[in-house]
Amino acid sequence: MGDPRTVSAHLAGAVVHGAGRGRGLGFPTANVAADPGSLVPPPAIYSGWVVRHSTGVVHHGTISIGSNPTFCDTTDVHVEVYCHDTSDQFYGERVGLWFVARIRDTVKFASPEDLVRAARQDVLRSEELLASDHALRVLDDALATYRRTASS
Repeated sequence: MGDPRTVSAHLAGAVVHGAGRGRGLGFPTANVAADPGSLVPPPAIYSGWVVRHSTGVVHHGTISIGSNPTFCDTTDVHVEVYCHDTSDQFYGERVGLWFVARIRDTVKFASPEDLVRAARQDVLRSEELLASDHALRVLDDALATYRRTASS
């Protein structure tokens, strides 16, 4: 591996309603309420895989963990994922997030427009990272885990 941005983390939880801000900015996100006792990675922007537990379908994702500092309306840490390859709504579904690499810190932007510009770059970087050998190994682990849990 060698890349300090690579992470080995997995998080599962249910998709819940959020503030709806992402959709308004052109990046609809699934807000994930992590299972109790889950180890949530530190606040940052990550690339990763999203596995829908109900179907086993895997999506490319850019994951945000943080308190949404651009909007300064909470100190609560949220887990949100933008799926690059679907506009489906996952409300009530259980998902697994498989973290591939850390992209950048979570920061406060001067404006929502600056945030959108950064989010576009994050998605492009996430796609590059998801094409890596490391990401494909993480995907193999995610699918193997899904198959084990789906058959039990």
